Amino acid sequence: MLLMLHSGGLLQLPTRLLALSALALTCIVSYNYIRVLLLRRKLPPGPLPLPIIGNHFRIPYFQPWVKFEEWSRQYGNPMITIWLGNRPLIVLNDAWTASDLLEKRADIYSSRPRFVAMGELTGSATTNQATLVYGDQWRLHRKLTHSIVGSHVVRDHRSFQGDESKILTLELLTDPDDYVISIERYSVSVVSIIGWGRRIARKNDYVCQKGLETMAVVNYVIPGWLLVESLPWLADLPAWLYAFPTNVRTISSQLAKYFLALNKEAAANNHNSSFAKAVLEKQPALGLSDEEVSSLTTNLLGAGVDTTSGTLTSTVLALCLFPEVQAKAQAEIDSVLGETRSPTWEDLDAGRLPYTSALAREIMRWRSVTVLGGIPHAPICDDTYRGFLIPKGTQLTCNLWAMHRNPADFPDPDTSAVHPSYE
Repeated sequence: MLLMLHSGGLLQLPTRLLALSALALTCIVSYNYIRVLLLRRKLPPGPLPLPIIGNHFRIPYFQPWVKFEEWSRQYGNPMITIWLGNRPLIVLNDAWTASDLLEKRADIYSSRPRFVAMGELTGSATTNQATLVYGDQWRLHRKLTHSIVGSHVVRDHRSFQGDESKILTLELLTDPDDYVISIERYSVSVVSIIGWGRRIARKNDYVCQKGLETMAVVNYVIPGWLLVESLPWLADLPAWLYAFPTNVRTISSQLAKYFLALNKEAAANNHNSSFAKAVLEKQPALGLSDEEVSSLTTNLLGAGVDTTSGTLTSTVLALCLFPEVQAKAQAEIDSVLGETRSPTWEDLDAGRLPYTSALAREIMRWRSVTVLGGIPHAPICDDTYRGFLIPKGTQLTCNLWAMHRNPADFPDPDTSAVHPSYE
């Protein structure tokens, strides 16, 4: 009899542990959810988050910026809060709000939030300016980057930019069906000359392929794309259960090693100057790690490839959709340049092509490449704006789609080829 009771107690033990574990888990989830709901009352309005996952499954995978604009109208506020798990993300949907926070309060909002995929999984959370928190290291990276692409030096790049533009024009004339690849080659080539002192002559160039591969990482910051951003603990799961974190770590490590080797190859070239060569020469004095050196040059690709190629591809789309605009721009170019020369930077500086210049600006509004304003920002301390709390470290994303379609400024945002105020 005693043996039976003893055996029954042993059998009940796992059940009791399971019940206690379930109760503890319920308490933890409930506590975190109550904390989210209490914090939510102080933040800008937005959709009600669910326990654990927040609004993850309410954010569309395709064109989430359209939904953000819709929510902004629904809640009657240019700022909306969406939840990635139990972490708030504030989306800024008008230019005035973005200017007030990111420009006028830049001393507070120049930092970065936590990035699980783009930062921790890629190993760049403490080595890349795009993911660094605001501080001395961030300022050093910014200073080095501005030394090669700052407004005071970009004019030095005009000569080879003009040469590459002429080569692109020839490629478009000889092989128009392959225009996207030609535009990508052009974009990578300009950046490669600045970064490593080598141009990209072939569309299938290995550097070009690696550069475009690197661009995929930028998508990791799009809200709703990755479940690991809402549930960071997924990053610690074994590869056989969730392979994404391991794959990101492996690919990121390979790319970092490749671009570090490319940097050293550029530094060994005594004939060409380059950003890589300059950074490697300063590396010992500045105490930069190899990972930092690699990220500094690779960031040129992130800033200059997708933005340029995307804008040029949108230009092709716009000219096809609005042939009357194309004809007007062509007439202006022909009247100024005739048939004997190509346009120069002097033509633009002197304002000889006002309609064509306006068209370029309008296309960047009409189909912005960085629809969500690039890499999100975060405040370095708690802040208050228009009565709403913005907690320290909260991710702030600009919705350029909504800003560039504001009815007060652009009453006909989709079909207007050149906004009248530009003329």
